[in-house]
Amino acid sequence: MKKMTIVFVAFLIILGGSIGAQDLNSAGQAYNDGIALIQENKHYEAIEAFNKCASICRELGEVGEGLMNKALTQITSQYMKLGIDAFQAKDYDTAVSLFLLSAENAISSGNPESAKKADDYIATTYTAIGNNLYKEKKYNDAIGNFLKALDYNPVFLKAHYGLVISYSKTDNTDEMETAIQKVITIGGDEKTVERAKNVAANYYLNLSAEAIKKESYREASMMARKSIEYNYLEPTAYYYQALSNNYLENWDEAIKAAQTGMKPEQDDKSNLYFELGRAYQGKGDQEKACEAYSKVSGGPNLDAANYQRNTVLKCN
Repeated sequence: MKKMTIVFVAFLIILGGSIGAQDLNSAGQAYNDGIALIQENKHYEAIEAFNKCASICRELGEVGEGLMNKALTQITSQYMKLGIDAFQAKDYDTAVSLFLLSAENAISSGNPESAKKADDYIATTYTAIGNNLYKEKKYNDAIGNFLKALDYNPVFLKAHYGLVISYSKTDNTDEMETAIQKVITIGGDEKTVERAKNVAANYYLNLSAEAIKKESYREASMMARKSIEYNYLEPTAYYYQALSNNYLENWDEAIKAAQTGMKPEQDDKSNLYFELGRAYQGKGDQEKACEAYSKVSGGPNLDAANYQRNTVLKCN
């Protein structure tokens, strides 16, 4: 009886080994089928074959682990390829779904680099969606997609830039300021950084102009100063700052702004010279006021400058 038991156990071991070998062969065949399907550009069918391979290997345990990871790597690669195709076809929803599957399989096979690559593609895709929504003037929806992009890649510069332009359209000054500081801090693409700075400079310049219309000169001066922080070459910002400070009777600040705003490449500095004349006149420096007013050669302030020179100050 004991002898029969030993023979039966040996039979089971041999049978189990035979079944395991057959399963491993089946897994290998499924893997090879997947490779052949890739050559035929049948990528979804290839994924099915690799999934079959991985499923069999998973049942085999340690014996099938190496082949299973190879199959999962192929699945990751195929989903990535299909995702890129969908992205290029502007089928963004499909692209996101495929990149998510690629990332999932990359994690399953212990491949963090491929998972990160998939996340970067997801960030790029959400940014593309955001850009389209921005063009359609759906600014809040655009913001939502730029924020989704940053969930997958927190330092994606183009998503932060998208937030800058979108927040500027929704008059969300605090969030725009946060976004532009992110753009500057991350850097790496000087063209995008400069574009973001120009958006902010124009945004604050417009706020300064609106404040001047409301005769809120202190606010106008502050907004002009913020504009200059992002674009120190824009003469209009210095003009608004000089004008505002003249109304506030901050003569020295007005003089500084007017003089700083006069760039060599400017063709017409008339507005700045007019505000410079007003500032010197406010300080009681008639000679310098007359000199500044004399350099106003055109524009809406020409008649006012001539009146101050000829009637009020009686310049020589």
